[in-house]
Amino acid sequence: MKKTIHYIITILLFSLVSCKNYYNETIDWADSIIIETDIEMVKKSQPDFVEIDWLNPLIIDGQEYYEIEIKNNRDTLNMQNFLVFENKNIKEEKQRNNLLRIDF
Repeated sequence: MKKTIHYIITILLFSLVSCKNYYNETIDWADSIIIETDIEMVKKSQPDFVEIDWLNPLIIDGQEYYEIEIKNNRDTLNMQNFLVFENKNIKEEKQRNNLLRIDF
């Protein structure tokens, strides 16, 4: 019985650790987007490990907030991540970087 429990715990821990977390790669991708890049260019550069609902942005004060879902994200704080566009162009870098790390 003890062996079985240890085996199950080992398998669970291994499966948790072995999944690739793309959080840092997502930050690198977002940082590489040049300010004033239009939304179509950002869509084309979107990596496979990032899912964005392009059809349903949050619109606040004329800015469009697109939520980013990161594949295999293990964020224990369960923070939401966004790209911010104004007039269909990426907003300034400072806001973009802060919003990738902020929890609304």
